[in-house]
Amino acid sequence: MKTQTKPKSKFRGFYTALALSLVMIGAACVFAYRQTSQTLEQNLNSLNEQMEVTTTAALPYEAPVVGVQTDVARETETTTAAATAAAEETAAPETTPETTAPETEPEETPMHQLTPPLSDFSILNPFSDGELVKSETTGTWQTHNGVDLSCAAGSDVFAIDTGTVSEVCSDALWGYTVTIDHDNGITSRYCGLDGTLEVQEGDTVQTGQKLGVTGANPDLESAAEPHLHLEVKKGGAYVDPTAYFG
Repeated sequence: MKTQTKPKSKFRGFYTALALSLVMIGAACVFAYRQTSQTLEQNLNSLNEQMEVTTTAALPYEAPVVGVQTDVARETETTTAAATAAAEETAAPETTPETTAPETEPEETPMHQLTPPLSDFSILNPFSDGELVKSETTGTWQTHNGVDLSCAAGSDVFAIDTGTVSEVCSDALWGYTVTIDHDNGITSRYCGLDGTLEVQEGDTVQTGQKLGVTGANPDLESAAEPHLHLEVKKGGAYVDPTAYFG
């Protein structure tokens, strides 16, 4: 039995080549599509980034709100202060001219003309100027802060300078005493007077005015002969009384 073979078509090779071409073209199209898609996506992303950068750079700068309000407040305060000062200057009352007080004549300063406290005397015991001397009455060594002026009992005693009587008292050791403030930092005290005094505290006395008379010797100097004990202080310190009446 004979086997029959089908005759081969003369177009078979053509179709095969055509199919292969179509497959290759399709593959090429798919590859090109993918490549184009990736490139397009990258370009879009880059474009978006550039647009964001441009938008950010184009935004205007806004100053902080706090700074703006602070500046406005300071300007307002300055304006208010200036307005207040101007209002005060405008509303300030007119000052009346000062009246010149009439000139007053200066008070006359008392003249200090010194005089001895006794009309007739001699120095019995001098001022010791801080040195210790032996007392005839107590027998002890002590300072003699005044001067003893020998005189007869009952002799008139005078103020050695003008001043004000600051104290009159009966002292247990010095008998009746009179103290005068001479208004120049100097005071004088007269000790061993009789009780019949002619001045009292607060009196103003003149140089040479009689204060009283000498009495019995004070107890602290009772062993000495009759005398007047006189003390002078300058600035609170004892000084030699003879320097004030010669």
